Amino acid sequence: MSPITPEVRAKAEIFTENEVCKEKAKSLLREYCLPDGLLPVEDVEELGYVKETGFVWVKQKNEIIHKFDKVGKQVSYAKEITSYFEKCKIKKLSGVKSKEVMIWISLIEIFVEDPTSDKVTMKTPTGISKTFPKVAFEA
Repeated sequence: MSPITPEVRAKAEIFTENEVCKEKAKSLLREYCLPDGLLPVEDVEELGYVKETGFVWVKQKNEIIHKFDKVGKQVSYAKEITSYFEKCKIKKLSGVKSKEVMIWISLIEIFVEDPTSDKVTMKTPTGISKTFPKVAFEA
């Protein structure tokens, strides 16, 4: 069941045009001191943001696979992505997976230690994490 309930929608700022949503995603990432290329979404139908809780969702027409060339990683973004934004952190992330060897592994958290850090860390549900250069995820 989607966490995007009518109650959540009632409290949210909702954006609906593709270019507007893409720019809002980048803007939110920058506002929370995260690399603005972490959500390279396409054909976005809706982006919602609940400022009080930091809850963010993105609905796109299709799942996409994006390759971050600077680190050689493929990341899959589902049709619906949900998360909570905090300063320097995305937590309770759903709809995003990273390809490791030949399998897709869900990511649940992405963070930087502090705004000046040059590293970004991605964490899986099993607690395993991997750190990359922050510059690899900047738009």
